[in-house]
Formats: sequence, C-alpha cells, structure tokens
Amino acid sequence: MQCLKCGAEFDPIRFECPVCAARNQDGRINRYAARAEGILLEAMLFLMVAMVLAQILLRNLFQTGISGGDDLIRHLVLWIGFLGAAIATRSSSHVKIDVVSRLLPDFWRRVAGAATNLFSFLVCGVLTWASATFVYIEYQVHGHSQFLNLPVWVMQLILPAGYLIIGLRFARNGVKLIVQLYREK
Repeated sequence: MQCLKCGAEFDPIRFECPVCAARNQDGRINRYAARAEGILLEAMLFLMVAMVLAQILLRNLFQTGISGGDDLIRHLVLWIGFLGAAIATRSSSHVKIDVVSRLLPDFWRRVAGAATNLFSFLVCGVLTWASATFVYIEYQVHGHSQFLNLPVWVMQLILPAGYLIIGLRFARNGVKLIVQLYREK
C-alpha cells in the first residue's frame, strides 16, 4: 500500500507508515479485505503461471494440452488485471496523466484530484452497468467453457464486480480529498 501522505510503500496490515508515521485509517475490515485481495491475486497469478507452464510442457513433450486451458488463462488475465487495478485504486497508485496538476498549487491540485476521482467514479458506474448487461447476455446464452464445463458468465463476473469496486474506491478517494480540503479551511 502507498502512504497517501508521503508516498512510501508499506504493508496495508500495518497501522502506520514507517517513514512518516501517518496512521492507516482504513480500519480492521478494510485491512482484512486488502489482505484477502492480495492472497486472491497471488493465487490466481500462481494458477495462471502453472497453467501456462503445463500447457507448454504438454504441447511440446506430448503433443496434447489441457482442454479449455487457454480459455481459463484468458479469463485469469481479466481477473488479475481487475484485481490489480482495484488494489492500485485503493491507495491511489494507479496510472495517472497528471501533467497539468503538477503545475497547480497544492490546494488546486487536491481540488483537481477530487474532481478527477469523482468523474472516474461516474465513468466506472457507466462501465459497471454496461458490463453487467454484457454478463447478463452471456448468462442468457448459456455458454460453457471447456475447462471444467464452467459457465462463461461466471468467469466474466469480474467485469461488473471489478468496475464496481474500482468505482467505489474512486468515490472514497474523492470524498477523502474533499473532507481534507474542508478540514484545512
């Protein structure tokens, strides 16, 4: 996790940043959720790497492969990407284009940050709705993956869930910035 005060990286389970001693205000439930996200991300990454290696070995040595393995790997990439984006959004360490905001004074930089976060929340809301519609259409089609005969819509649930989580985190970050601005006045 990245400290919002000084930018130093530290373990989200800790209560305070080791560099500037800023307190982690997220609370116990959020710390457990952060840890669960990390474990889930690590497990999926391990599964994806193991699956890719198994596919390579089986194809090169035995001229066979795991049925539906490539489909599972594609969906694991989706899950890993969305979970990674959610984790990055949690600590505001996601990719940003902030050339203009670097030129602004501190107060206006935070105003721009709050506006950007709230706009990103709205965009994620639209994307949540659109991806939920997409998953519902996949549900109606009754498509199944060759890997363990899993329904395709189940593997695609990360789309609306991921956008929802990311959107809520943008909203939380935006509201935090607004609260900080009001407290400093």
